Amino acid sequence: MAKQQEKETFGSRLKTIGLAIKFTAKRDKWFLPLEAVAVLLPFIAVTALIVFLDFHMLWYVSAVFVALLAGMIVLNMRTSKVVNAEAIGKPGAAYALIDGMRGWHVTPGVAAVSETQMVHRAVGKPGVVLLAEGGGKARKLLGQEKKRISRVVGSTPIYTFMVGETGGDDFSVTEVRKRLQKLPRNIDSKGANHVAKRLDALGMGMAIPKGPIPTSANAGKGARRAMLRGR
Repeated sequence: MAKQQEKETFGSRLKTIGLAIKFTAKRDKWFLPLEAVAVLLPFIAVTALIVFLDFHMLWYVSAVFVALLAGMIVLNMRTSKVVNAEAIGKPGAAYALIDGMRGWHVTPGVAAVSETQMVHRAVGKPGVVLLAEGGGKARKLLGQEKKRISRVVGSTPIYTFMVGETGGDDFSVTEVRKRLQKLPRNIDSKGANHVAKRLDALGMGMAIPKGPIPTSANAGKGARRAMLRGR
């Protein structure tokens, strides 16, 4: 069943950002130096303006907001880079990287033959997107799932992609979010919600193997979620 967007409180968001910082700092040696530069540079610039051009001290207030914004931009970029790099070759990575995207109803494993070969579904303003990963029989599953849901979604566009790192795949797992964001907007939010509910009622196409979908990318999914909100 597609996950509903969860509302975050200010406290929970701060906690998630803290997790993102900790997660990224352990895996990216350049993160902390870049973060320090991003945060300190606005204060250095304002100090120079005050000393040499006699600007008012209140400019430090602006420096605080600029520093916070710059810090979040650096955190977003470096966290995305780390999570994408760790997702390559991991089962369930395509789902882990799009779970939590604003405006999308994401359902993992709507069809599967194993824990590494499966199809995920995402419903948004472009329509329905089916993402197959694992190669092999997953490509056949992709066609079967498209045929199965086409009778339910009517004229709503259905996009199908093979996600992976081989020459036969449409694009790398690291590009999955960018590709979804670039798709044309064919329906509105209300229409997307309606389609998602109809597909949820349809149920799964095949029995998913027992046990949770394995994905090492989940280690960074919680950290990344703070970055996904509002994008």
